[in-house]
Amino acid sequence: MSVAALLTLSGGFLDAFTYVGHGNVFANAMSGNIVLLGVYTAEADWAQAFRHIPPIIAFIIGVFIAHCMRLPQFKKYFANPPLTCLGLEIIFLLMGAFLPDTFPSNWLVPGIAFVAAMQNSSFTHIESLPYNSVMTTGNLRRSIEALFKGTVGPRNPLAFREAKLFGLICLCFLLGALIGAFATIRLHNAALFIPVCILVAALLLLWPNRKAA
Repeated sequence: MSVAALLTLSGGFLDAFTYVGHGNVFANAMSGNIVLLGVYTAEADWAQAFRHIPPIIAFIIGVFIAHCMRLPQFKKYFANPPLTCLGLEIIFLLMGAFLPDTFPSNWLVPGIAFVAAMQNSSFTHIESLPYNSVMTTGNLRRSIEALFKGTVGPRNPLAFREAKLFGLICLCFLLGALIGAFATIRLHNAALFIPVCILVAALLLLWPNRKAA
């Protein structure tokens, strides 16, 4: 639960960071990017529409590479693909934190989308339950569904626990977005030091069990 909460906190932060600080583009929420791409295309605002294409492509590539790392012919080079993806995200965000405010968003945002997609594809479960660390719609649905199962008909303690877990995950995403927006307005790219610290904490929690993957 702790690792899932930290990854989700970072996911909310990064979406707020890129949206507030880098042209109203999302790093993780591809649904938002696709909607805005459609809206700006309908308005014939091609400059704004184009801004949403690179992160979508980068996200697709990130998911593809994360899955390639699990293949037998590649896994021999990556003893623990999930931790490798998490480490790459930490390194990229750390470099991004040192970039000047003038650094082009068209390079930074797709880079964040790429490493976030790799991390998201590597950590897909909270305990035995599937969840998403960078998008909250599915998590919210799971929380409400479990709450329904726990309140309608026979009381189901397991359903209540699932509702609580996914509810907390949704709150972590919201908290990450709040912190991300607040920090980005004041610190600009240096705000990325915050998700770096969050992800390092997740890495330290996972490290003792690294050989189990």
